[in-house]
Formats: sequence, C-alpha cells, structure tokens
Amino acid sequence: MTTRIGAHRSRTRWLGVAALAAALGLLVWSLRPPRVPEPVRAAPKASAPEAPPSARRAVSAAAASKRAPADDPAPLIDAVEVEKPEVCAGEENLITVRSHTTNGTDAYLHTVIGRHTGSRVPLRIWLDPDGSYAMPTISVFGRNNVVSQIEVPRYRVKDCKPERVVAITHRLLPNTADEVELTAQVVDVGVKNDPDARPFKPVSYAWVFDDGESEKTRAPFVTHSYERRPQTSLVSEFLIRVEVRGEAGEKLTGRALLQIQNMTFQNLAERGVVTLVATPTPRFPRQDGDGVVRQSFRLWHHRDAPVRIDTVTAVRHYTEASNSSPHEAVSLGLVEIPPGQGVDVEVSLDAVKEPHVFTITYYLEGETADGYPARGTFSLMKPPPVPTRESSTPVREPVLLAKIKRARELLAQEFVTDEDIWRLEREGKMADLDGSPARAAAP
Repeated sequence: MTTRIGAHRSRTRWLGVAALAAALGLLVWSLRPPRVPEPVRAAPKASAPEAPPSARRAVSAAAASKRAPADDPAPLIDAVEVEKPEVCAGEENLITVRSHTTNGTDAYLHTVIGRHTGSRVPLRIWLDPDGSYAMPTISVFGRNNVVSQIEVPRYRVKDCKPERVVAITHRLLPNTADEVELTAQVVDVGVKNDPDARPFKPVSYAWVFDDGESEKTRAPFVTHSYERRPQTSLVSEFLIRVEVRGEAGEKLTGRALLQIQNMTFQNLAERGVVTLVATPTPRFPRQDGDGVVRQSFRLWHHRDAPVRIDTVTAVRHYTEASNSSPHEAVSLGLVEIPPGQGVDVEVSLDAVKEPHVFTITYYLEGETADGYPARGTFSLMKPPPVPTRESSTPVREPVLLAKIKRARELLAQEFVTDEDIWRLEREGKMADLDGSPARAAAP
C-alpha cells in the first residue's frame, strides 16, 4: 500500500492554524497583546491597577488625579552577581541582576543581559580570533519600558574550552499557553577534534524546573506545565537545570532561563479585568464516529474566592463565509467557577447537522466577590477531514517514508504528524533509519 505524506503534512498545517486559534482562545476576550521587552521600542504606557467597580464609582476627581505619573523613573540596579571569577571560553557563568524601582512598580521589571532575556542568565562568552572579548550590557526595564543600563562586571575568560557543554532549548507546545517541551543536547566542544577522546553516551536526565518540581527521564527531552505559576508580575522567570549522566557514571550539567509573559497580571493591572483560563482536554479536538466533535475544557482562575458567571454566549464561524453568526446565549450549567482546580465543562459540535461550521467560540462574563469584572473565552474547532488518496501527496523520499511507516507501527495510528515523528526521533527510535537523529533539534 502506498503511504501518503498528506496524511501528516496537510494535517499538520491545518493543526498549526487550529493550534494558533485555540491558543488564542485561552486568553482573555478582547485584550491587548503582551508587550515584548525590546530596548529599541517603547511599549504602550501602562496605568496603575484599577480599583473594582464598586470602588471606582466612589473615587473622586481629586483622588483620580493621584494616579501614577505618565513618566516613570528608571529602575535602580542594586547588584550584579557573577558566579565565577574566571571561566573557559564557552563555559557557563551565571549572571544575577538585582534591581528595584523607586515608585513601587517592581512588578514591571524585566531584564536583558546581552542577547538573553532574564535577570538570571547562564552566560557564555567566546573569544575573538585575537583572544579578546567584550562584556555584554545589562538593560533593566521598568514600567513604560524606561531603562537603566550597566556593563556585566568583567571576569576572566581563559583561552581554553570545556570538553562538553549541555545546551537546553525549549518550545511552547501547540494549543497550550504555558506547557513547554525542554530538550537537552550534549555538544562536544573541547574534544570534538580529539580522536582519542572518550565518547559520552547519555543514559539519564535529571530535570529541575525551578517551580518546586523535578523529573527524571531517559530521553533527552521532557514536557512541563507552568500553568499554575503565581502571576504577580509582568513576567515569570524559571532557571531550568538538567544533569546528564553518562553510561560510565560521568555527569554534565546545563542551565537555561525560561521567561513567560503573565497575561493574567497584565489584564488585571492595566484593565482591571480578571482572566478566566480554559485548558482543553485533549489538546486537539477529536471527532467521533457519529460525526460529533467533543472536547472538555477546565475553567479556572487565579483568585482565592469563587467567580460568579453571569452570561455565556457563543458565536459560530463558517468555513465558506467571511461572516459569523450573532452572539447567542447558551448554557454550560455554570453558576460560578470555584478557586483552585476550577470546573470542567464539555462542549460539542455536530459536524453532520452543521457541516459548514468551522468553530464555535464561547465567551464568558462574570464578576469576582470583590467586584472585579471577569472575562474569558475558548473555542471548539472541527478537526480537518481524514486524508484521502485524492487530497494527499505521495511520499517519494525513502528515509521519510520509512519514518512514517515506523511511526504508524509504534503509535498504532493510521495517520501520523510531523510532531509524532520529531518525538520518536528524539527518543532515538529513528536513528537507525538515517544513521543519526537528524531532526532532533528541529523544535
């Protein structure tokens, strides 16, 4: 039987669009996109956190005039800590920056060290051909992107190289807002041109996620959710650490800083709106044999008290029309969303009765116990049609064809995606097909 790439290529492109739209559905309804900390661009000015509606109605004009000034003072850099006084070229040296503001807006602080974002960066410096090197600049941004800058304190970078280093990369998983996949790669540096060097064969990976959680894996990658992190500042930082153990008992360590934008904080601080979050299960919707698409969403929030739900409306979007249906009131059986784990709801779309509906978007509005408006949204999307001989392109490349066939066998699936193949490659289950895990670093 001829295997066809359309079974995963066309599906992956469609799922990429679906992932983007559904990920947006996890965010609050009609809110601004987050600011990206860039030294060369000023973000829109942010006002002080708004009071709840009941308090806002009682605020006088005189009190309103006491809000934060339009121009914030630049942050003050208190200290820069350098982990080691000297390192080899390319060796990690943790740089930690401590700073504060003079007007109580520390929650907006965010730092860039050289080309790396974060206030705790495992910095690597390489020597120029003439043996010289420059120290990066530290930029600390406050609210409205006012900035203070200072150079990293000079330390000695010696003309030597570590034998091996561990590089950690990360990517956000499709159709999630806070779940990341971390990948560790051992890179030969000082021994790559030494024919007598003993090879390093990893057998285990011990991960520390910097949020109180840890995990051990045999594969060089792991997934972890930071969904429940406290969102009390513009960004959250996590210094991830992995210890790689070789089959001879040797150990290597790598670190990387992960920085996540906190939309829930931003929505409350700048718009006075509490975000209702929706987490889908499974990550991608599935269509049953009866033609009905079903998916569950866990609705939750960061408040300590229940949030009352006043209205739920739905909008249908059509595949063959640029317009959408008007908002219609629906019932999800919701009266309130409790704190903590929240509540699960299941929604469905009958693709047989409504063949032209592409997605249904639900909008929730309510109020917290202390008077803040609460809003959220999520979408149920119809999966793409099953690939057919007519809608697919046959695979001609032998290695890719072999990988597709093996992935179908290992996963017991009729159709597989690029992501399925990437995962199996990183697990080492494809290495014998082309001699090396050539796509291991694809994410």
